[in-house]
Amino acid sequence: MIQIKCDCNERYGIEINTYKLFEEIKSFFEEQVKNEIFKDIPVTEPFYVGYSEVKKENIKWYATKWYKCNSCGCLWEFNYADFPAKGFVKKYENGKYTLESL
Repeated sequence: MIQIKCDCNERYGIEINTYKLFEEIKSFFEEQVKNEIFKDIPVTEPFYVGYSEVKKENIKWYATKWYKCNSCGCLWEFNYADFPAKGFVKKYENGKYTLESL
């Protein structure tokens, strides 16, 4: 069996501010999964936790997708853009998710 090497160390997180960039990044991740370089894993943690004064309740915002590299174990968080709201990709090199504020 041939192990395909990843290029995670050459990639980084990014803010998604155009539809074209969103489509390119979405296509990249889908291709990585198809080629079994990444696996699509369930999102289990929110990227934002806060409180809504209007609704008087706690709120949690979850990313759209998580991907884990089958080679190096890097975790990628992908939140789809919902324009005009921007999206993002965050990288967790050690494969462990940590809650960060945007």
